[in-house]
Amino acid sequence: MRLLNKVAIVTGASKGIGRAIALGMAQEGARVVINYCQDEKGGLSAAEQIQRSGGRALAFRADVRRVSEIDLMVEATIKEFGRIDVLVNNAAIPGWRLVFEVTEEDWNRVLETNLKGPFFLAISAARYMKNTGGGSIINVSSTCAKLAVPHLAAYTASKGGLEALTRQLARELAPFKIRVNSFGPGATLVARNLNDDPDYDARWGEVIPLGRTALPEEMISAAVFLASDESSFITGQTFYVDGGWTISGWCPGSNEAKRSGA
Repeated sequence: MRLLNKVAIVTGASKGIGRAIALGMAQEGARVVINYCQDEKGGLSAAEQIQRSGGRALAFRADVRRVSEIDLMVEATIKEFGRIDVLVNNAAIPGWRLVFEVTEEDWNRVLETNLKGPFFLAISAARYMKNTGGGSIINVSSTCAKLAVPHLAAYTASKGGLEALTRQLARELAPFKIRVNSFGPGATLVARNLNDDPDYDARWGEVIPLGRTALPEEMISAAVFLASDESSFITGQTFYVDGGWTISGWCPGSNEAKRSGA
């Protein structure tokens, strides 16, 4: 087990990629804090699934936009497990809007969730990591930080900022043996994307070199690698798990035609 006895916090872990990563880390021996904000049922069920498999997990509600709630989650993790070794900043929202229709409220909501939250959570966790020999912080970015996708101005800005923040934190936290890296999933077959477009897999599969979208479980290996000692000399880096989309860059027609609020 590559993460045996490590303690990991995974944000946005009630569903989708976050849930897959949390379950995957538990299978590798980690004790996992399942963070959720609104989906209590999903958060509790993820924790229960880990526990039924013989692992240890704690479901904890926290809005990553609120620093006070971030600190409470970190403190609860220390109380429950005694340490933090891995943080996965996965929680994010897309904020679909035509560029002329992005409001200040839209912008703030996306940036606070996708960029402000990861920064303050990283710092809160690092305060403990530096006293226990270091750790690994993993920021889940997006291929949108590499190539633009229509109607995602705030989201793209937040993920570009997250990659820059990854490099900055890697430099500042390196003396404490805390590594900071990020990876960017490409088009992935999760409920949120299927709700936006029932033909999501087929439409995106047409423009992805490997001919299909990813499954959430295909993000586990990237996260586990960055969390484990296998990546012990890697910090400040970003790579993409995207089926080759960033070497092509075309968007399906459904994205070009996407309307405000979709």
